[in-house]
Amino acid sequence: MKRRTFTAGLVALPFLGSSLTRAFAQDAGASLPKTYSGQKIRALASTGAAFEAMATVSRDFTEATGVAVEYVNLSYNEQYQKLILDLTSGAASFDVFNFAYQWKFEIEPYCADLSNIPAEIPGAPDLALEDYPQRALEIYGRANNKLIGLPTLGDVTLFVWNKEAYKAAGLDPEAAPKTWDEVVERGAKLVGNSQFGYAMPAGKGIQTTVTWIMVFKSMGGEYFDASGAPTFGSEAGVNTMKFLVEKLAAISPPGNLAWDFPEMFNSLSTGQSGQSMMWPGAFGDLLNPQRSQVHDKIGWSPMPQASLLGGWSMGVNDSSRSKDAAKLYVAWLTSPDIVRRMGLIGGAPARISALKDAELIKQAPNRPAVLAGLQGHVAEYPPIKEAEQIHIMIYDEVNAAVAKIKTPEQAASDLQGKVESFMRRRGYLKT
Repeated sequence: MKRRTFTAGLVALPFLGSSLTRAFAQDAGASLPKTYSGQKIRALASTGAAFEAMATVSRDFTEATGVAVEYVNLSYNEQYQKLILDLTSGAASFDVFNFAYQWKFEIEPYCADLSNIPAEIPGAPDLALEDYPQRALEIYGRANNKLIGLPTLGDVTLFVWNKEAYKAAGLDPEAAPKTWDEVVERGAKLVGNSQFGYAMPAGKGIQTTVTWIMVFKSMGGEYFDASGAPTFGSEAGVNTMKFLVEKLAAISPPGNLAWDFPEMFNSLSTGQSGQSMMWPGAFGDLLNPQRSQVHDKIGWSPMPQASLLGGWSMGVNDSSRSKDAAKLYVAWLTSPDIVRRMGLIGGAPARISALKDAELIKQAPNRPAVLAGLQGHVAEYPPIKEAEQIHIMIYDEVNAAVAKIKTPEQAASDLQGKVESFMRRRGYLKT
């Protein structure tokens, strides 16, 4: 198993000078208690700049409190497997952990409630929950009326278009489409001369599911009815499959039956496709002239009709032997000042104050669109603990429909049948 370990206080990263680090430490740790000095916190996280930023700033927490913080960074799948095994076994190898919100119902029984940290832990920063987009906070951190996570990474799908291609096609290069029908109408005008209208993934991967979810929500679809029965094969489900096959795939490049995120990004960044969905984390490369042929031609906005929420939160293991120190650390790490600092060194803020911060916007100009997406109509992954299995069912059926192995109607019906059968086996459905 490959992994990268970052230990707060021990790892020296080149982008923070020592004098700047000392100044940060003095500000960040001025009021933190030393009650837990000598304890150690192990943190489980994914890989990437945002998670490395957490490890970096945590050196200041160590200096202020005397609590050592060690980060273990794994790939998404490795992290999920490691976390579930650690929680369900009671091993408590990790005191705190970043988690994708689609895992929250599975991990909730093993998570400490974080809602009363300031009252429970003398000297802990206020949680400032009003500084988060409230719908995002609900999805990121609450499960079964319990606050099990504080947002550490704000993420929401954005719509991106090639302004030069728009202009050449007679479209307003400054105006984003408001509906998926308008995406297709504009895309049809972009097709020609080896250019395509949309970079639609149709492979057996999560970005295909992401696309299905956004269109499904725009069609008025809901995952479950009032009784909890799945509705993936509803009228909205059928219309979603038909839209993906008959309209969106028709303006997308050939070969997309094997696409996931890298192929989407490549199609957009080379100018092959004039429109696409994009995650904020890709904008560093998309706006980089060394990595993108369209770095100076890109416009962006929230997705039409509904943006899909991504992102991560940090929770505390309820079985941790350093639970109070862990709660103090999570409250500190997610406090407004620390979130802003992490944003300057690769973090992806979820706080309103950070996403409105002028310096952070100058560094990453897509932040206002991220905030608008987080505060707009937000779609989420299926809100059950087995969401990952349902994602697979969705992309399998979309792939079959786009490949013309099944009709859209048959694919929607088969998706409904798969989800029903799965939920019956797991005890959600009794008949």
